[in-house]
Amino acid sequence: MSKNTYFYGQPIFSQLLSLIDKSVLNQIISKYQSDRYYKKLNTWHHLVSMLYCCFSGASALRELTTGLLACQNKLIHLGIQFIPRRSTLSDSNKKRSSIVFADIYMKLFKKYRHLLPDSRLRMEVLNKLYIVDSTIISLFKDILKVAGRPEKRWQKQGRH
Repeated sequence: MSKNTYFYGQPIFSQLLSLIDKSVLNQIISKYQSDRYYKKLNTWHHLVSMLYCCFSGASALRELTTGLLACQNKLIHLGIQFIPRRSTLSDSNKKRSSIVFADIYMKLFKKYRHLLPDSRLRMEVLNKLYIVDSTIISLFKDILKVAGRPEKRWQKQGRH
């Protein structure tokens, strides 16, 4: 049994980023002009930062920049020479269109969907929008009363 040594010695994050085709990325960047008016934080840096945020589980920009600083020496091989500041990331998140990243996702999805398990991929489900309402359903209010805490209104007993 032979082993695949294509990714041997590379960090997992680097392996995932190597699956992104640079020619497709460049086509999308030129299509949407997403690097226009940006001096340092181009679309590639922004994409890598946001993917690192997702994979590291960071929930805030402060956590993201701290995590990127901790891995600064490991990110140089990805083409990232500097760690973006929180304000730069915030401005980029606000100003750069999310359509750019949606298009990148769809191109990657179409390219690699044959590798994904079938049970999670149903194109008719992926193309639908589901709206969930979080309001209380009053139709079964009396039936669901026993499931929760009983409603007791405590009143202060006054002395006469």
